[in-house]
Parts: sequence; C-alpha cells; structure tokens
Amino acid sequence: MASIIADRLFATIFYPLQYVRSQLRKPFDKFFESRSGPFSGPVELNSSRVYILPTRVGMIFTLLLLFLLLGSINYTKSLGFMLTFLLAGLGNVGMLMTWRTLAGLKVNGLGASPVFAGQTAAFTIEMENSSADQRYAISVASINKVGDTVDIASGSIKTARFNQLMEKRGYQNPGRIKIMTEFPLGLFVAWTWVDLSMHCLVYPVPAATVPTIPSVDSQTGEEQAEGVGLEDFAGLRKFQSGDSLRRISWKAAARLDELYSKEFTGGQPERQWIDWLTIDEPSLEIRLSMMTRMVLDAQHAGRHYGLRLPGQEISPDNGAAHQHLCLKALALYRLDE
Repeated sequence: MASIIADRLFATIFYPLQYVRSQLRKPFDKFFESRSGPFSGPVELNSSRVYILPTRVGMIFTLLLLFLLLGSINYTKSLGFMLTFLLAGLGNVGMLMTWRTLAGLKVNGLGASPVFAGQTAAFTIEMENSSADQRYAISVASINKVGDTVDIASGSIKTARFNQLMEKRGYQNPGRIKIMTEFPLGLFVAWTWVDLSMHCLVYPVPAATVPTIPSVDSQTGEEQAEGVGLEDFAGLRKFQSGDSLRRISWKAAARLDELYSKEFTGGQPERQWIDWLTIDEPSLEIRLSMMTRMVLDAQHAGRHYGLRLPGQEISPDNGAAHQHLCLKALALYRLDE
C-alpha cells in the first residue's frame, strides 16, 4: 500500500516535468517525421537526413578539453595549449568521419518472410555504398531492438537484418527504423530515421488443438488421374516449387545431385474442405486460429485441402504455395472492414 502511495506521489510531483518534456519533443518529432518518409523505394541518406550528436563519451571528452584549456590558460603552459588543440582537432576530424560514414548511403527495404502472430519477423535492409570510401560499423535498429552491424566496402551492397515482434495478423509495417554509426572514435553518433514501407504478412496464430470436424472426402475407386494419385508409382520428374517434401526421391537426389519428385497414378488422394460454416465458434479470431491449425495439419498429413470463407473459395490442392495461399486468405480476412 505504501509503495502504491509513493508511486502516485512521485507521479504527481514529476507530472509537470513530463508534460513540459513531451511538449518540447513535439517540434522535434515533426521535424524527423517530415524527413523520414515513408519511401516507396530506395532512398539516399543525403545531408538533410543525417543527424549527429556527441555520445556520453563525447560529452566527457568535451569536458576534458574544457578543463585542459582552463588549466593551460591559468598556468600559461604552451604544451597544455598544444595538447588541447591537438585533441580538439582530432575530435573534429572524428566528427566529420562519423557523419560521412552515413551521408550518401543508399538504403532499400526488402521486407520479411511471413510469420505467425506472436512470432518475431526478421526484416532485411539493403545498403549500397557507391562512394570510393569504405563504411564501417553501421547498425540498424527497430524502435525497441538493435539489429545487425555491418561494414560496407567501396562500390558494394550489403544487407542487414533486425527483428520485430508481430502481434497482429495481416500486413504489418515495422514503421520507422534507425540507421546509425559511432565510427571511428565513438565520440559522436550519426543517425537517421527512415520508413522504407516494408511489410510482413502475419498469419493468424494457430490454435493448439481443434475439434474433430467431418470435412474429409476420400476419393477412391476407378477414378484415375496422372501425377496426383497415391497407388501406383509412375516415375520421376524434376522438383518444382510447391511440391510436397514427402514426394522427393532422396535416392535419385543423391545419385543425380538434383531434386526429383515422385509421381503416382491410381486412386485420388484424400481431400479435405476447411469450411468456415462447419466451425461453431462465435469469436472471429479464434475461428481463424482453428482454421489455421487445420490448414497446417492437412498440409502435414499430405491431404489435398481446400478453404471456404464467406465470399471466397480456394480449390483443394497441396504444397507450400497452396498453404501460403490459404494462410494469406485467413490472415487478410475482414481486415478491410
């Protein structure tokens, strides 16, 4: 009880300071937002987008120079003046090099691979150094987490990644990202904020379990279809994107050093409809989570499955591309309403 009262008391006392601080930050936030995008393509970090300030070490270095200067004036020591101006010149050169490490760099957002809600997405940024100078120790960071630090050789392109937690389904934008460096002396930090219009498709979080729903149709008998049956082995064909990993012939891959998929003829594979109307659940998000789990289970079992949503139907199929198509439909369902 006493701690709660103390917290409220401190909050009341320091509220005016916090309010003044927030008001003073508004012009700076607007200033940064006007220069940070969003940008739809590659953007060059020109002089108007790169900012520089002393670090904590830089502030201590500045105080040291001030004390050295005052001591030299007081005791009229020529060696003291020489040391002071030498260190000041070194600091100025370091400040210029820190700023030039970022100025002129071209950056482009490549986005992130799809993830499920609650997982961390790895966003990739492409940085191009078209100058004749090498650039060192350039870091990228999201709002709350530091990503990779890379060196970029002259005339080369380097990629860097940063992670961000994705909490909601649909297309998510990480927002403004920070690109910064303290090279070479650590006395100054040069940085910029940019919104590169990157997106990550976030699938609904899969439910842990789903109730048994009679949505599987087994097709057997005299119906024949080449390439999609399950009974008789028909041969091999080159592996194509989207083919099930269960169909890969690993013996042929080891012998020929290339991936091949097995083809069968005969009875049709098991088919399943994942239907919105067969799930008795009032919550939209829980129903989507259950359907996500059903898509993953059907893909893992090797069944041909289709998806039925109000106003949308995806025909039964199998493979990585089909799974992505179904999960994308679930991720974007009713987000525009």
